[in-house]
Amino acid sequence: MTAAHYAAVKALLADLPFTLYEGQVPDTPSFPYAVLFMDTGRGADSRLCGRTARTTYDFQVNSVGLTDASARLVSDAVRARVLDARPSVTGFRCGLVDKVTSIPVRADKDITDPDTGLHPMFAADSFSFESVPE
Repeated sequence: MTAAHYAAVKALLADLPFTLYEGQVPDTPSFPYAVLFMDTGRGADSRLCGRTARTTYDFQVNSVGLTDASARLVSDAVRARVLDARPSVTGFRCGLVDKVTSIPVRADKDITDPDTGLHPMFAADSFSFESVPE
């Protein structure tokens, strides 16, 4: 189930005009880029038989660029594709994606781009949606 929900979120981000990395970023990434992280879901209610009927999935996208403006452009593009979208998972009815939290754009002081000598700028936006078996 988790793999199908992850694939559905990834599909929402499929046409981004920049690279989408999944959890890890290579030592020499292609700027700007986004990084997708997703949890394995958590149950919120139970059926009479004791099995979870509804699962909430949270995911985070880090938007990264060499400038504040480019990190914001990535974040805007991600948000435009996922906010209020409905992931499509066979056998499940998914709710609309809602934005949960975000952190302001800031420099990643642990990394220096060798070509520019700059610290990449990043923002992190967290989203959530519910899924119920059909």
